[in-house]
Amino acid sequence: MKKWITALFAITAVVSLVALTPSPVSTKSADPREDSLAADRAKYAKMVKEAIAGKEKANAEDVFKNIKIFKGRPAEQVIGIMENGWSKALGVSCNHCHDVKDWASESKNDHAIARDMVAMVGKINDDLIATMPSYSTKERKPRIGCTTCHRGESHPGRPNGARPGGPGAPGGPPRN
Repeated sequence: MKKWITALFAITAVVSLVALTPSPVSTKSADPREDSLAADRAKYAKMVKEAIAGKEKANAEDVFKNIKIFKGRPAEQVIGIMENGWSKALGVSCNHCHDVKDWASESKNDHAIARDMVAMVGKINDDLIATMPSYSTKERKPRIGCTTCHRGESHPGRPNGARPGGPGAPGGPPRN
């Protein structure tokens, strides 16, 4: 009987130890769509970086065609903003706004919408938040950005599952 109790105690100890051992930390995204979007963005960013090799520090308007809001910024910074800022904030890849065979093309309306959104964010930060004395102090200068509303969704306020036929819905189109 004593051997059974000892064996049962040993098994219980081993099972408890295994259960309490933390699993290896995964670097994978909680959203599997983000993994494929990140790979897609990286592919396009690499393509653009190769195309502008040697001109990364030049002003964006001297390197890219059809630059309207990034004038004066280094070309490499534009790629970073697009890849790691805007695309992530909207949960999309480059082909959401751009024709990736003709980056300067205005064929997609999302190109113009993005510019309008940048103007809106600037107006909110500079004209509204900055003029709220009870909110904006010398120590605290709150600002908004794309993620404030979008939070990884191309259409804020309408989460993926809420759009009939939208991304994430069964049979809906993939996120781009």
